[in-house]
Amino acid sequence: MEEIEATQHSYERAKERFSWKKRTLDRMMKKAYNEGITHADTVGSLSSYITEVWAKYKSANNIRIYGENIYLFRFNKLITLYRLPTELTKHVKNFK
Repeated sequence: MEEIEATQHSYERAKERFSWKKRTLDRMMKKAYNEGITHADTVGSLSSYITEVWAKYKSANNIRIYGENIYLFRFNKLITLYRLPTELTKHVKNFK
């Protein structure tokens, strides 16, 4: 299995946005990377939203959705993460 890392910035964002500790982020980013929905798997408004997010972070070449969060990776390094907008979370449930 590929080694996945997080940047200091992503640890700060996880603490700020979700009140997660380092261990929680480490666990969740591995799940997101291995089990998350990829941009290619999305359709419709969810795909459009992910495309908008990618446009802001062109350095992110690997975007995953896991749970209600979006994880932006550059190869195997987590750059940052966001909460998925509430109106789009129902679309994620269709992929499970």
